[in-house]
Amino acid sequence: MTAMDKKAYYLWYQFLSGKLMEWNDKSKNNDLKNAMKATQEIGLHVAGLHREVEMLKKQVALEKHLRLKVEKDLSHFKEIKHL
Repeated sequence: MTAMDKKAYYLWYQFLSGKLMEWNDKSKNNDLKNAMKATQEIGLHVAGLHREVEMLKKQVALEKHLRLKVEKDLSHFKEIKHL
């Protein structure tokens, strides 16, 4: 997800949650209350996914860094060809 995609997501999410709260204040409709709960659950799930993606990116970067370090450290053990 690009930075623009994230920004659009958050703006639309804010708009939707704001409208649901506005409509819920004016009405006692149970469907609106359930829609608010669903929106909250979706938001929490998406936030968790974003955290997980960032952690995985950091883990991959760390493992790549460690692999490159080990390759560099072992480079002096290159195979010696015997005549």
